[in-house]
Amino acid sequence: MASEKILTGTALERAGIPLCNGLEGFIAILIAHAAHLLSVLVLFSLTSAVLSEPSPWLAFTSASLHIISPAGLFLSAPYAESSCALLSFVGCLLFTKSLGGNGPTTASQDMLVLLSGVSFGIATTFRSNGILNGLLLLEEAFRTSWSLKHSFPISSLRRLLATGLGGMSVAVGFLLPQYIAYTEYCGKGNVTTRTWCKRTLPSIYTFVQDHYWYVFY
Repeated sequence: MASEKILTGTALERAGIPLCNGLEGFIAILIAHAAHLLSVLVLFSLTSAVLSEPSPWLAFTSASLHIISPAGLFLSAPYAESSCALLSFVGCLLFTKSLGGNGPTTASQDMLVLLSGVSFGIATTFRSNGILNGLLLLEEAFRTSWSLKHSFPISSLRRLLATGLGGMSVAVGFLLPQYIAYTEYCGKGNVTTRTWCKRTLPSIYTFVQDHYWYVFY
């Protein structure tokens, strides 16, 4: 969370936008509330999409429970939780609509699985644990690869390509903030290089958790 606030401030400075803490906080709260509202609506559609038989009451229940979820105030505070939740739900909805059942998938369905990967990738830039959404694409890639053991239909090859590109989008969403942080705090022109820059796998996420939250020991 701290790393996301640092990266946001850095991006605004590079764009030439002055930092106004009061205004930024107000706008961030508005964005958080809007994202939370939209995530509830998307979750309603997602629940309806995954059910074999329509059940508006069950969809309404799941959406209502998300409103009072354990995340609580964090979904309305100026943090990244509500935006990540919204993009994750959108990605899941697109992924669900991309499934072709027992038959071959169409080009439009493959485009949906690619867009779901893009949505998951953007969610991961907000919250690093959004990378877990990529497990859906990984499972789909394994399933599609298994279907190629006897033949190589164009539809399966196209599906595998779309799934792979979607997975790469998730990976980029995870690595891009790391790259920005590394160039900002570990570059040659930086006099006060942090200790995490010298690690074998330099990660600002683990550094923030270790240094500020004492998660890793």
